[in-house]
Amino acid sequence: MVNEGIGLVRLPERVRSILEKLVRRLSRRETVSGVGLFGSWSRGEAVISSDVDLLIVDNRNFNYEFVERIESDGLLIDLNHIPEKWIKGVTPPDIDQKLYEMIVLYDRDWSLTTTKNWMSKAYLTPERVDIRTETYVVESDMYLSRANSAYARGDFQSARVFASMSVESILKILIEVNQMPISNSRFIQALEESAKRLAMPEFLTGYLTIAQLYRVADRRNAERKLDLFRDAWEHVASFMEDHASTLSSLHFKTKTRLQYYGKPAFLEGMVARSQAIMGTEMFIETTHYLLHTLIDILENYAWLASAVEGKRLDYTTLFRSLRELEKPPTRIYETAVEAFNITNVTREEADEAIKFAKEANLNLRQRRKDLIKKFIRPQS
Repeated sequence: MVNEGIGLVRLPERVRSILEKLVRRLSRRETVSGVGLFGSWSRGEAVISSDVDLLIVDNRNFNYEFVERIESDGLLIDLNHIPEKWIKGVTPPDIDQKLYEMIVLYDRDWSLTTTKNWMSKAYLTPERVDIRTETYVVESDMYLSRANSAYARGDFQSARVFASMSVESILKILIEVNQMPISNSRFIQALEESAKRLAMPEFLTGYLTIAQLYRVADRRNAERKLDLFRDAWEHVASFMEDHASTLSSLHFKTKTRLQYYGKPAFLEGMVARSQAIMGTEMFIETTHYLLHTLIDILENYAWLASAVEGKRLDYTTLFRSLRELEKPPTRIYETAVEAFNITNVTREEADEAIKFAKEANLNLRQRRKDLIKKFIRPQS
């Protein structure tokens, strides 16, 4: 079943025309059993700089999501591949939002449509919100563990960054309870609205403080972050090109993420979206968007660099690893610490960040079920 005429009708003519051709090509692949449009275009929030997100149900044997970026007539499109067993079996909460907001464009055997219909009913139930928010607790615990480990090893830069990531993860609970979509390019806006509605402004203030986002509340600083992002990307892309054989030997998940990030079309999309956010004078949002992506690029780059050097990567001390992987310290380390405002982090500052992360984690862990009960109504 190709449903492109109905599913794409509300898109601009140029976007619709490109996607109709792409969906027809995808539907002819033996490995593709379903295609859906999700993200800002399906939610009606897209702007001219927005990428197109397609969920690709893939019948090959793998157990994780991976993304390919393609460019068609100037339109940037992300193909988010997920295994077919996630649709026909137990659906992981990681793809709940994608299924909920998705418009089905192609469905070989109606299984994607069936799962979409189920998610439309289940998404805002207390039971499903409970499942999703539990994953944020687990994610927050993971980053907090990394922060503690980095602190114990004397890497206060990594400790501070991982502590702020722990807080960001746990604060997704507020956005979920406020029934707003979680979007990397609108995260601060959603968090601000949610903290206000739930009368929890201290979490927003604390997060912006330990993540040092208050320091970038103007155009000059946001533009500097974009320049640093470009510098980091150029280094990673060049390193990938120089070490293509090692890259090809990495775990498939790491390899595909780096290949995704390393494409010029990826940088093009990041720059366009960042400039669009800056155009609305949301400078903290711009910086968060850039840094949220940069940390994942850095971690995957570190895996590649450690493989090239024949060293074992300690991912809990990420910034120390970036500094020590090559001698003398390369531009990537210097760029990264400036981007995250962690050039000089004292033991006391790292300790303070971890302390706030622990308190936020414990507080919202204890209040999570009560918040769900209060704000998420059972579906009739």
